[in-house]
Amino acid sequence: MMSFAIERLQRDELDEARAVLAGACAFDDAAAVAGEKLFEPGPHGAPTAFVAREGGAGTAIGVAAVGARWLRVLAVAPAARGRGVGSALLARAEDAMRAAQPVTARALGEPGNYLAPGIDERNADAIAWLERRGWTRGAERNTNVLVDVRTNPRVSSARAAELAAAARAHGYQIRRGHAGDVAGLIAAIAAGFGGAWPHEIARALAFDPPGVHVAIDLQSGDYSGFAAHDGNNQGLGWFGPAGTWPDHRGKGLGEALLLACLVDVAAAHDRCEVAWIGPRPFYEKAAGIVGERRFWPMTKSLAPLEPR
Repeated sequence: MMSFAIERLQRDELDEARAVLAGACAFDDAAAVAGEKLFEPGPHGAPTAFVAREGGAGTAIGVAAVGARWLRVLAVAPAARGRGVGSALLARAEDAMRAAQPVTARALGEPGNYLAPGIDERNADAIAWLERRGWTRGAERNTNVLVDVRTNPRVSSARAAELAAAARAHGYQIRRGHAGDVAGLIAAIAAGFGGAWPHEIARALAFDPPGVHVAIDLQSGDYSGFAAHDGNNQGLGWFGPAGTWPDHRGKGLGEALLLACLVDVAAAHDRCEVAWIGPRPFYEKAAGIVGERRFWPMTKSLAPLEPR
């Protein structure tokens, strides 16, 4: 039986953790966003990360991270599987999620800082492994869609400019967000949409250049719509969040903002991934869909820890 020890993961051990994720995660590019998932905060605060080491002080063979009641990531090096490492990491992660009250733990989909909106349906081994440990699938799968941004005639700087010009004809300016938008835009999104969106928008605005585009009502100067990319899973070219305030819908702002973001993503990627897909016909019409990924949301009810 392999001996191992589990301890808190430190930021200077990130390269070791990234190596584990690179070898263990076949369906999500967890290694590319390892620092974000293991150490960066979400809307609910900073995460807690763990590392399993062979022999107690040897090679890192597993990692896990928890953000509030979400299991952000859990991975074990393939050569170390079947020896209790994953179960031990999961137990530590579940303890961290319990806090002082009963909680429903959720896998991967922490709003504002998620690797994926659930477990990729192709990852049958991980799904079955969690089910054996008391986790259950949700009633419906979540879906991400993929948009071609490199060879797609509907995704170009010229078309983005045409859509921005059409918006201006309706009385709106489409422009890239900047540092001067941080306070006002985030406050407006918090009031109009809420949830984790302000957190993701703040992260996308911190990009260089910012991964946020906004629509401004030229008469009032108010924010009318917004769209972002790389506010979550930074560097992977994921789109969202995006929204248009009700009084300004039906003016083509959503399509113009989407295209502005897709052109940005095309500078570094062949495809853009739209997470937690909402109005699928909108994306089909605006840019086309070339593929999709589906995920099972998984949960587990956790009782509070017994007093020691």
